[in-house]
Amino acid sequence: MKRIFNKKIGVLIFSLVCAGLANAAPVRNADEAVELVEESIINHGFGGNQGTECMKFYVDETDDEFEIDVHSDNEKCGGDSSVEPRLFSYTVNKETGELATDNMSYAEDQGVDWEGDFLPID
Repeated sequence: MKRIFNKKIGVLIFSLVCAGLANAAPVRNADEAVELVEESIINHGFGGNQGTECMKFYVDETDDEFEIDVHSDNEKCGGDSSVEPRLFSYTVNKETGELATDNMSYAEDQGVDWEGDFLPID
């Protein structure tokens, strides 16, 4: 029984490592980072029926990652055009392409008591 259990754990770890390597893709520039963020927003329904149409993306870059603030595009989609409230942010790891977000509704969906922390997201 113990040997079977160890094999199962070994297979699980191997599968996770392989999956991580298969998804690890360097992000070369800000445009690629924003594209990954847009895909994640659409996949998770953060933009509702409009997707990312009513969002603006502001990018900052460090040595290790792209930091992307997602704002409401009030000028394009109604509301006060002089105001662009921040909705949430993402980080995109340059080396692996891994994403993290501080989106409060995502944290709640994950059962996390949100305190503004960035959580990994696919």
